[in-house]
Amino acid sequence: MIVETLSLENWRNVRAAQVEFDPGLTLFTGPNAQGKTNLLEAVFLLATGRSHRTSRPEELVSFEGDHAYLRARIRRPSGGYQLTARIDGGRVTRQREGKLFRRGQDPLGDFAAVLFAPEDLLALKGAPADRRRLLDLDVGQASLSYRQAHVRYGQVLRQRNALLRTYERPPRELLATWDSAWAQAAVALTRERQKLVERLAPHFSARYGEISGVDPASLEYEPSLKASDSAHALELLAERREDELRRRTSLLGPHRDDFKAGVDGRDLRLYGSQGEQRTVLVAFKLAAVSLLGEGSDGPPVLLLDDVLSELDQDRRRNLLLAATGTQTIVTTTESALAGMQPGMTYAVRDGEYVRTW
Repeated sequence: MIVETLSLENWRNVRAAQVEFDPGLTLFTGPNAQGKTNLLEAVFLLATGRSHRTSRPEELVSFEGDHAYLRARIRRPSGGYQLTARIDGGRVTRQREGKLFRRGQDPLGDFAAVLFAPEDLLALKGAPADRRRLLDLDVGQASLSYRQAHVRYGQVLRQRNALLRTYERPPRELLATWDSAWAQAAVALTRERQKLVERLAPHFSARYGEISGVDPASLEYEPSLKASDSAHALELLAERREDELRRRTSLLGPHRDDFKAGVDGRDLRLYGSQGEQRTVLVAFKLAAVSLLGEGSDGPPVLLLDDVLSELDQDRRRNLLLAATGTQTIVTTTESALAGMQPGMTYAVRDGEYVRTW
């Protein structure tokens, strides 16, 4: 699948713009804070319904407008269609050919994109939430059941945490109701996440080996909740009851999951060199591309946001070689252009995109 054209209106610092993309490699160059990342963010939101930079949709709307609007033309082997997104009143509404669909309920494989941003390079040594975010945003697109379980668990968790914050000792029957809902949602998401990591792991291992030239790396899921079913989950929850009441928040569940990458038994989160950790992130993103490309519509769009300058020459070359056959949209500075042969190039300044080649 590829994105052919994209129109933006009142999006971040972009008043109005329209760009087209090459089926292969398209470059957007220019100084920082001019609008390069904003364009990739728009493509990613159309694919996932979410921004990779903020959880507050209202921040996506320019100061001059009361709403933002995106429109893209997507082409798949089965045909083309229009995908739109409107950001209004803190809400994101997406439509395909005028038909509404919601995050977590959208048609599987409708449009997929994998984004690699500079902040991702910090995820391996960061907090578990940083690594879960990588899994949810990129790999989660491969499974409709995963997205639905993730949305459901988030809804239940927010309600249960609100209850714990409201009462020093929540009413027993009310807490039992939300405990039961939490147990079912938590077990469902844990199972879906386990399946997703198991599907991703062989792709990750192969990609890491290709890039590093050493033994393949492993990818392991570390669930917070080790329960066989919802009844077992409730038993484990009961053991944390007093801690939760004292701290007034949920202390157990998939919102505390983690995963790790290892080589020869070494946890690269703790003992990996900077080069190894960067290889892990490159391999992870390429593994997501491979997994999402297993369907009949081909690989997702690969979005590289100013990361080439952060990688050494070998990793940069391997990343671009691995993206062969995948539509790739790159933002970069002039100093990182060496060796690239784009089909289209744009100069970006003050929210304007000017085709230069």
